[in-house]
Amino acid sequence: MKIAVTKLKEKSEGVHELFARYGHVAFVVSTMKAAEPTDPASLSYLCDMVSKGKIDILIFTSSLGVERLFGKIRPRKDVRIVCVGPKTAKKVKESGMQGEVIAEFSSDNFAGYLGDINGKTIGIARAEVPNPQLTDSLTSKGARVVEAAAYALVPAVNEFLDVLKEVEAVIFTSAKSFELSGFKNEFAGNLTIVAIGPKTADAMRKYGVIPDFVGNGTLENCLLLLKRVSDTCK
Repeated sequence: MKIAVTKLKEKSEGVHELFARYGHVAFVVSTMKAAEPTDPASLSYLCDMVSKGKIDILIFTSSLGVERLFGKIRPRKDVRIVCVGPKTAKKVKESGMQGEVIAEFSSDNFAGYLGDINGKTIGIARAEVPNPQLTDSLTSKGARVVEAAAYALVPAVNEFLDVLKEVEAVIFTSAKSFELSGFKNEFAGNLTIVAIGPKTADAMRKYGVIPDFVGNGTLENCLLLLKRVSDTCK
């Protein structure tokens, strides 16, 4: 199957190989690109907290967040690092640290996965896109949260709508990448439409686009869902 995937160019390493393992061809279309954060103050503050040993847990939602934070500061070895997806954990490992991979990325899953976080200080290096649900779920359990915008996401010149004519499915990897794609329900046709996770799916539904499948936050899970349907149809 030929599949379009709205992946940042900076985060697309290994995507073609991953899709090939499942017998698919990936068409990586970057509907946005990474840029410096609008205000670097939050990242500087988190770095300062890390340098002083005041962070108990670090959360990374992308490999780019790892790259931007670790490019400035390295935490102590006893800091617990939790990652969304194996690629993020791989980036952590390449930096000489060890990270856990959370199976499903959602606010409730994070709060439950971390266990007793009452009194803990949690740092989050993320895109300049707020996630109040995640923050609220952690603070409701007694944690202090220090969020840092490690990078901004800005529109990129792309040929997404033209690529749709060449593929059989499309995977949207974030709410932002969907919104910047210009995709509308009228473009769906016979395409299989996949949201990488619940938050992305919610954003799509607001625009009247109903995904055929919703993953757990990773591309590999999306490919597994497509494989199960393909196997059932055989």
